[in-house]
Amino acid sequence: MKKLLLILLCLPMIGFGQSYSIDQHNLQMNGNANDPNISINTYYNTLDTCIISWNIIQRSLPPQWDFSICFPYCYAIGLTNSQNLISPNEQVYLNCHIYPNNMVGNGIMQLEITTNNLHKDTVTWIVSVSSVTNTDQFSVIDFDKTKPFKIIDLFGRETKQTNQPLFYIYDDG
Repeated sequence: MKKLLLILLCLPMIGFGQSYSIDQHNLQMNGNANDPNISINTYYNTLDTCIISWNIIQRSLPPQWDFSICFPYCYAIGLTNSQNLISPNEQVYLNCHIYPNNMVGNGIMQLEITTNNLHKDTVTWIVSVSSVTNTDQFSVIDFDKTKPFKIIDLFGRETKQTNQPLFYIYDDG
């Protein structure tokens, strides 16, 4: 009788327990404005068959940026919702791609996931895109027009040989 009572008490927990998990709910993305694509992913793990639907609930991005979502498939740029069936015992990647289009800025993407029309989760990507290092600070040397001040070998000795690794030191440093 005690075993039957224990089974009856635990049955509701088994029937209404979550049949999935999400590894991370808050993710940070960093990149440079000239990166064609910045992304980071987490995983949606199923224990049982899951009917999922997802919807972008917050999109605070610079207007020049584009985005796409991969969950469980990669969708077209700008698509804001979809639904799918995920089989038991799967680990599906959940990914946001940001396309900064050479624009610096910060943004937030939030995706709400509804599982089995019962459980709701929110995954948030915080995005930071910085500028590229200024290449103007590097000077370009035209080796045809300049003459080396000193030619040294790997040991720092001046040399005239050319069939070994050498350092060419110019008068401008």
